[in-house]
Amino acid sequence: MGKIHARKRGSYWEYSFETASIKGQRKRVCKSGFRTKADALAAGTKAQSEYNDAGLYFTPSEISFSDYLDFWMESYCMFNLKDFTIRSYQKRIDYHIRPALGMYKLKALTPIVLQQFINNKAKQRYSRNTLDTLKGILSGSLRYAVKHEMIRYSPMTNVTLPSPRNEKLKLRTSPHVYIPPHWIKKIFERFPEGSTVHIPMMIAYKGGLRLGEAFACSWDDIDFKNNTLRVARQVQWDDPNKTWYISLPKYDSIRTIDMDQEFMDLLYREKVRQKKSEANYDEFYTQHYINEDNQLNTNGVGKEIRLIAVRENGTFINPRCMQHTSGVIHHKLGYKDFDFHSFRHTHASMLAENDVPAKYLQVRLGHQNLEVTMRYYLHLTEKMQEKGLDILNRMYVSEDENPDNIEDKIDDDE
Repeated sequence: MGKIHARKRGSYWEYSFETASIKGQRKRVCKSGFRTKADALAAGTKAQSEYNDAGLYFTPSEISFSDYLDFWMESYCMFNLKDFTIRSYQKRIDYHIRPALGMYKLKALTPIVLQQFINNKAKQRYSRNTLDTLKGILSGSLRYAVKHEMIRYSPMTNVTLPSPRNEKLKLRTSPHVYIPPHWIKKIFERFPEGSTVHIPMMIAYKGGLRLGEAFACSWDDIDFKNNTLRVARQVQWDDPNKTWYISLPKYDSIRTIDMDQEFMDLLYREKVRQKKSEANYDEFYTQHYINEDNQLNTNGVGKEIRLIAVRENGTFINPRCMQHTSGVIHHKLGYKDFDFHSFRHTHASMLAENDVPAKYLQVRLGHQNLEVTMRYYLHLTEKMQEKGLDILNRMYVSEDENPDNIEDKIDDDE
């Protein structure tokens, strides 16, 4: 490391140090404006350290894990992840990871320390989904450190989640359920056509859309001629800016799906109602726009979007209204297992019990791979069970036996 020089220039001090030569000529970095020699030397030392580490503002071998996580968020996450994901990661880092692991040096993290962190969260009965997310953040951030040669290997490589078979660790969970037909009937009788949440819930029930996708549908997504719905976006809450914003669907799963005629008739009636309301309210009817930051606004800034989920005066019906709706279904109807996402599970299970190909179902739901579809969305419905029993009964009947005469055969044997 070259020596840092300090000299006085007028009323202020300047630091300087040599850098790599270019075409055989020595180069220097210098900066003035410091009140004392000590200030100049301190600033020069920091600048030289950053230069030696190719611009990094820290020494990789000495950085704390807390500071490294900030670096990872700034250098990787901000350029590769969606805003919603970034905020979700930041919340979990600040609430879970930083308090427990932030004081360690990056190079000092060991598999046992990280495994104990996961185990302690499991003992506190955090859900498996939370544990999986925490493990993903730790694994992703440390892989990035390995990739950029800040550490030699990732200490997360052999860290595992507790086995779901462990009965001692009853993790908090809120499994999405298959909603039986009689409960579907009761729910839509309580929230019939014309009520605030009827159409978003119908979109989820008959199209399998996620919460943010269902509330972000626009009239431009509807093709009445071909009976299709294009899933092109989702709506999310931007907490720092206290506003709703539009982003691509999860996994960027833009897709066009078929819809049944009854649903399309419902949408047509809704479109007619909205046109009448817009004419009646005239200039007082609320219009929505998406600005350059993808924020939803009513100020006329950006591109207009004609949302389907709106009230009589055109104001946006946002996903938060499902909190009240779920409360009514839980307590007044008495169906405590309900949540909005269960419409999506129910839709998938209904298609599966009617022998829809699994690949069709994967594409319709917008899953990254078929494994997710099969693992989480195919509930054992009564119809599936009946089909399975029928297949079992037929599997073991000999070719020379007539299934219709089995009872007669039993009578003869007796």
